[in-house]
Amino acid sequence: MAGYRFLQEEAYAHIKEQIVTGSLAEDQIYSETKLAAAIGISRTPVKDALVRLSQERLIDILPSRGFRLHHMSQADVWETYQLRTAVEGFCALHLAHRKETEQGAALLDALEASVARMEAQGEQTDLEEYWAEDFAFHRLLVEFSSNQEFLQLFESYHYRMSVIAKESFHSPNRRAVAREEHQAIVDAIRRSSGRDDLEAYAAVRRHMEASRDLVLREVQAD
Repeated sequence: MAGYRFLQEEAYAHIKEQIVTGSLAEDQIYSETKLAAAIGISRTPVKDALVRLSQERLIDILPSRGFRLHHMSQADVWETYQLRTAVEGFCALHLAHRKETEQGAALLDALEASVARMEAQGEQTDLEEYWAEDFAFHRLLVEFSSNQEFLQLFESYHYRMSVIAKESFHSPNRRAVAREEHQAIVDAIRRSSGRDDLEAYAAVRRHMEASRDLVLREVQAD
């Protein structure tokens, strides 16, 4: 059983890496059998890995045909950003309640450093490099919760949105505005007190809504 789980995880990681790195083309149908042969394992763990990826809305399974990359709908975008707001808003509150601890203060400094790196990169930096820093900011916030379920959700929805979300950075001044929104989250956490710490949640919500609206435009344009 342990050996089977290892093969399933191997197949899952292999396919997910191909999705994230852009190795799989949109609208192309891929064969489950050929994929299993390429990885060098049987079809069963590959099939189970594909079911898992389908549940994460990274692929669509086409019965008796194979699978293809999932095309994000407007409903997907709305639901994903609602999920992001719930998870990352909670994580901002969690940090606000612990900002006076050694670990909390260190994380706030790390988030400030991330914003500074984004500012240093400017508008002409390679998009992948800029996106990686944007990703790092949000992952740091979620990691601090020490909640593995949150982290798994974060990884899932981040990869789900990555292709479209990257495109939103082509919008005029979006990089600068994203930096300002990240800084606003940090500032709200630093200012928070026992009575008004919901300001930190509100800062996350505003950032998510701005990102969501840009991504919706990309989806509608397709």
